Amino acid sequence: MPSKQLLIMDKKEVVEKFLGKGVLLTPGAVSFLEKQESIEDFLKRDFQDLVLAESMFDKESIRVIKNLTEKPVEIETKDFAHFFASKYEKMKNIITERLQKDFVSLNRMDTSRKEVYVIGIVRDIREKNGKFIIDFEDPTATKPILYDSRPDVDLDDAVAVRAVSAGDVLYGKEVLFPDIPLRKPVKGTGKACFISDLHLEESAPADIERFFTWFSQQDIPYLFIAGDTGNTAELEKLLARYCFNKKIFIIPGNMDAPDYPQLALDFKNRGIVSLSNPAMIELNRIKILIIHDFDISMLKKRYLGKSDMILKEDYLVLDSVPDIVHCGHTHQPQVINHKSVTIVNSGSLLADFRPVVIDFATREAEQAAL
Repeated sequence: MPSKQLLIMDKKEVVEKFLGKGVLLTPGAVSFLEKQESIEDFLKRDFQDLVLAESMFDKESIRVIKNLTEKPVEIETKDFAHFFASKYEKMKNIITERLQKDFVSLNRMDTSRKEVYVIGIVRDIREKNGKFIIDFEDPTATKPILYDSRPDVDLDDAVAVRAVSAGDVLYGKEVLFPDIPLRKPVKGTGKACFISDLHLEESAPADIERFFTWFSQQDIPYLFIAGDTGNTAELEKLLARYCFNKKIFIIPGNMDAPDYPQLALDFKNRGIVSLSNPAMIELNRIKILIIHDFDISMLKKRYLGKSDMILKEDYLVLDSVPDIVHCGHTHQPQVINHKSVTIVNSGSLLADFRPVVIDFATREAEQAAL
């Protein structure tokens, strides 16, 4: 009996929340929603109907979160300052949200020998007299931080530091990365197949045909390709032949375009969703980061590598936490989970190729053996 009362209360709460949005639910919709871990994402949707059936919650939903669409033609001196300032501000927002500390700016250091927390960017790392010195910068000042051993940071890392204030110098105690939070896996609807590194100009035609024949026979509506496709004209022919009823998301890799971040490739078929490297979309409530060359430290640092160019703002800050990271480049198949983030790499047609299929409803990932 107690469990039944709880179920009724849950149903009532679901109905009342949607009534607050001015919409009604069918019994099937209520049953579907009460099984979800959270209905907050559903409540954010802009529903056009007065009465919502279960099928309306399974409709395709695509939102582009990150996609670089242009690069500056000319760079002025002020652009450098703005670029680095944007990185600091974005990273500061992430760090202060993740770490509840009383942070102070570098220009407010005194000789009190008190413990302080500061946020900045690593500008230099050097060794002197057996000590390691980091030049740490925020918008107000640059200060050296001394360590007895080399801290786990690289140039241009934006981090928080716990230190002891000693006026013109700080004594470092701990480096704090923004990282990603522990959380339950987000679930959605639909399935997707993830591949990369097709290298169509080099791969055996029989291997290429084998994959696309297999994929065309699967009940999988989405295909993600994480760069190094090679011959884009040939890829368009293959997609038109085998994937005319599928939705395709593609980013470039280092073999497709030399610089990083990279603008989207140009395809004649407008049905192909061509995105930059890196890019992030939300597909049926699942946030997918698509990036050709990925390292798990990028999640820890909340930063997606080093930019080859000065942009209007720093594009590589990882503002939003992904549910899936789709990558390639290494030609080594991999499926791992890190703090409820599924990281997948299909390998390459030139080496070991294992397409990854993820069911968004369960978040289960399987490597297909072709």
